[in-house]
Amino acid sequence: MWRLVSSSAIVRRGATKALGRQGLVTATAAGGFRCASLLVHTCNESSPRHHPRPLNAVRYFSRRPKDHLDDPTEELLEETESKVWKENEGTMASWDMEFFGDEMAAAAGSYVDNENEEEVEEEEERAARLNEEYRRKQEEIQRELDSRTGRPWQDPWAIKEEQWMSSATYDDMPDWTPDQVSRISQERVQVHPDGIPTLSTLASISLPPPASPHPGLGEAKAYAKYRKQAQYHYVAQQTRVVAKDQVEAIMKLSDWDQKQDAVDELFESVLEELKVKEDILGKHPEFPKWVERGLEDFLRQVNKGVDATQVGEETAVPVFMDCYNAEEGESVVVPKILNPLQPHKHEGPGRMVEEWEMAAHKKTKRILIRGCTQSIAKILESNTASRILVHGRKGVGKSAVLASIVASARKSGHIVLYLPDGDRLRKNGFFVTPNAQRQGMFDLQNLSQEACEQLLVNHSDDLVGMEASKATMEYYFKDTQLSRIPDYSGDSMSLVGLLEYAKERKNHAPMCYSVVVDHLMNQEEKPFLMVMDEFNCYYDHGHYFHMAYDEDVREPIPYEKINLFEHALNAMSLSVDEDAETEAALRLMKRGAVIGGTTESHAVRRKVTDALVTSAQNQSSEMHVIDVPRFSDVEVEHIISNFECIGLGKLRSDRGDTVMNEQEVAYLKMVSGSIGQNLVDISVL
Repeated sequence: MWRLVSSSAIVRRGATKALGRQGLVTATAAGGFRCASLLVHTCNESSPRHHPRPLNAVRYFSRRPKDHLDDPTEELLEETESKVWKENEGTMASWDMEFFGDEMAAAAGSYVDNENEEEVEEEEERAARLNEEYRRKQEEIQRELDSRTGRPWQDPWAIKEEQWMSSATYDDMPDWTPDQVSRISQERVQVHPDGIPTLSTLASISLPPPASPHPGLGEAKAYAKYRKQAQYHYVAQQTRVVAKDQVEAIMKLSDWDQKQDAVDELFESVLEELKVKEDILGKHPEFPKWVERGLEDFLRQVNKGVDATQVGEETAVPVFMDCYNAEEGESVVVPKILNPLQPHKHEGPGRMVEEWEMAAHKKTKRILIRGCTQSIAKILESNTASRILVHGRKGVGKSAVLASIVASARKSGHIVLYLPDGDRLRKNGFFVTPNAQRQGMFDLQNLSQEACEQLLVNHSDDLVGMEASKATMEYYFKDTQLSRIPDYSGDSMSLVGLLEYAKERKNHAPMCYSVVVDHLMNQEEKPFLMVMDEFNCYYDHGHYFHMAYDEDVREPIPYEKINLFEHALNAMSLSVDEDAETEAALRLMKRGAVIGGTTESHAVRRKVTDALVTSAQNQSSEMHVIDVPRFSDVEVEHIISNFECIGLGKLRSDRGDTVMNEQEVAYLKMVSGSIGQNLVDISVL
């Protein structure tokens, strides 16, 4: 809509600026007096501003406010304008549009463009101010973040953009040398002087305490007990510190009554001082009892002649065993003493071998000696025959514990049958055949031949002089099979000869294996140790089928009816069936032990593993259940230092930056959960 408004009225009202954004003030002349008219271009919301409505103009003069009508001149001007408009309404409208239409339109467009430019400039200035304010705030935040240190704010192992874009390969890296290892790591890592200690030595090594129970791992009661004991030990230690000087003064008194009075006063003074020192713990209801008990223990030690100034004991440090054999050379990944442990394509038995493969230092094969390892060594040393079940969470180091026991036992002169890959043995025997001599038993020819070769490679010297009796031979072999053995005289046969024969005749390998194992379990000349990792795999679903066991071939053959597993399973005498009577069928060796370790890395039902552990815990006849915990804080620190010493992963060229950074070490503990497998992964990835 086009509207003509009196400029005099608009100017006097101070509205020129307000209406100037929508139109143009032009000068017109009519009725013999000067009159300024305002062409106002109004638009509704649905019409663009550059599309005005049709020029069906409605002209009007703005009315002055009533407070301005008091002026006679103004009142006369208003009356004159109104009269002139009424007399010349049509003439003025046509005259204005005819003579000033183009100039008005052009001027209006120019004015609108100028106003738009002002709006754009204002908007740009405002945006610039906001951007500058945002940039300033971001810089403040970044300065605050940069001032913070530690893993939550900085990742020293982060791969930078230039590293991603680099074409450098592994071969381009400088060769690793032991000189690159920091002094703190060299001093921290302690390797046993004998390399591999014997079982008796292993049982007597001073080791740090294991990790505390974790309430988040289903150990709430155990953690509560541990926490209470830890609080007492802390209070007892503080009691020694506070009472040390006073006890020394009391010991110098000669009169017994004076000593007694001084001890009574000592308890009161120590208690009050500790309450002030321990503001929170001092409010515990058991705090006075802890102080009294700690003070009594301290005085008892002083009476025994212990120096009162010695308020603490030195903490033992972790120790590593080293399985490296210089005669075998650097190219051998797994030492012969751990045969048949081998690296596998997919996971395999534990990650210990993977650590050795990736290490830059090829002249070391270290395994951490842990408290649970020492517990097994003590059991083997103190018992003639025993059964041991090792269990724990995934990645805590169960396979490493079993491997260290195998190495130490072989170093001690034990004959060890080591089956580290139970998951492979339970389902990859290629084929199963019925036993020709014993009804209901089945043979795994390929795997039995492997086991015979292992005993021959590792213990041929130890087996010299041992012979299987005629009764044992006839129990496992048929007469026709015995007649085909070239070295069998009809009376007895050496174990070495049987193992050599098994290498040549695979179909007779199961019988040879059974005879050798049976003899070793019933002899007392040398201790015989059977170590089977991934032991819980033998109690899950079976993978061997035969029509001789089930005509429909629907039911799997139980593993205790297969020659390779029968001796170990019968000796362990465990069951996942709650109603089964397992101890009645116990057939334990005369001298030695059977050790089984569970696995959490393979497809074994959770209820099977739990039932197996429960079955072992419920037995009492020479059955020991060993729980492998996560690493303690001090063990994690020594493992990280060992990674630097052997040049593993990102610690290969670290030069001590990680081990000397408390926050970085704390971060590694946190993200790995103090689990060995996770610690290897985070040190490499």
